[in-house]
Amino acid sequence: MIDVDAARALMADSLGFHIIFALLGVGLPLVILLIEQLGLWRKDPLILEHARRLSQATVILVVAGVASGTIISIQMSLMWGKLIEFGGPILGLAFGWEGYAFMLEAVFLAFYVSTWGKVKGWKHWLIGVPVAVGSFGSAFAITLGNAWMQNPTGFEVVAGKVVTDDALGALFTKTAFYMISHSVAGYYLATILCVLGVYAFYMLRHRPKGKDRTAVQTIMLRLGATALVFTAITATLGHFQTQYLAQSQPRKFAVIETVESTTRQAPYIVGGEWTSDGKVEGGVKIPNALSILTGNSPDAEVKGLNEFPEQDWPMLFVNILFESKLLLVALITVIPLLFVGLHYRKLGEAAGGWRYSTPMLIALLPLGLIAIVIVELGWMVAEFGRQPFVVNGYLRTSEAFSASNGIGNWGYIFPILFVILFIATATALWLLFKRKGKLRPAKGLL
Repeated sequence: MIDVDAARALMADSLGFHIIFALLGVGLPLVILLIEQLGLWRKDPLILEHARRLSQATVILVVAGVASGTIISIQMSLMWGKLIEFGGPILGLAFGWEGYAFMLEAVFLAFYVSTWGKVKGWKHWLIGVPVAVGSFGSAFAITLGNAWMQNPTGFEVVAGKVVTDDALGALFTKTAFYMISHSVAGYYLATILCVLGVYAFYMLRHRPKGKDRTAVQTIMLRLGATALVFTAITATLGHFQTQYLAQSQPRKFAVIETVESTTRQAPYIVGGEWTSDGKVEGGVKIPNALSILTGNSPDAEVKGLNEFPEQDWPMLFVNILFESKLLLVALITVIPLLFVGLHYRKLGEAAGGWRYSTPMLIALLPLGLIAIVIVELGWMVAEFGRQPFVVNGYLRTSEAFSASNGIGNWGYIFPILFVILFIATATALWLLFKRKGKLRPAKGLL
């Protein structure tokens, strides 16, 4: 069992690193299209130069994402071969699609980056569209497979293996819709806030003037407004996903929302904690709120953890991760809202020049990092909440483990590789963006 625990920890660490590269690789193509579109509308070559520079950063991050994904695929084959053996007829289809989506993204990204100044105007912008489609497709395919593992349907188990006549039907479920839409929207939001933070840093360090300052401010406003749109989309999808979770995965929902016993008129408990014996201690109770949020009625029944045998309980600290996520979501909502709100004439006049003041720029700096932490917490809730199963209700994590022994002896190699990859990627990005003074537009972009 020691090797299984080590393998789980190792996989969690690897995915934690990979998700950073993956979400930026998914989100940056959309951000680049937004900025290039802005430059074309305004016929501003300086804004187009910003888009060009970001496209170069995307190449670096895609390469890093491929490297980290390769490391994870090696781990899967070495340690979790029984998962592939069990769910291959369904998971193989999703993983295959991911390969095609990445090929689409990679080919058009190379074309897009190499044709700045050669293919101009909206024709060049259109070349970037398949890049965004391909990056979305990669996230779509991988999350599609994970959604099936969270709530598996559409198959029979024969001799310990999945048998299905409709792999598509098994993959395309309501769970898949909510997980894909919510997670991808979160990737876009996190990437937008990361780029917004980069521009805040640029403003603080270089104090641009004239056309450079105008271009940066225009980009920052576009990013801030788009961030608010994706915040609203992500929050709305998250609400309906949570409602569906109460029906589709009540065991996980009970742990997330600290529901000790099945009840109607269930309160929403803020700050409650689980004890090791499945009891809830502390917290502030809001009467009827959970039943209303879950079933749109105070009389809606909410299943409690008491409905499930203790050996099937998820990790009980999941509710702390979930509440931490909600707290951080509030933070990344309020600051962009204030930033965008200050651009309205009356509010902006009342606040003077505060919208690009040092305190506001400092407040914008960490939003991208916080959003990445939110994405990490969201996936931790999803994965830890599914335990002790790797395919929920069918295949336990201990049963999916296929390595013989010795993970503790050689498993450290993978974290070292990820640290090296992270440092190399960060260094490459720093060298790319390291510039003194204002950014100057390259010739021939319009």
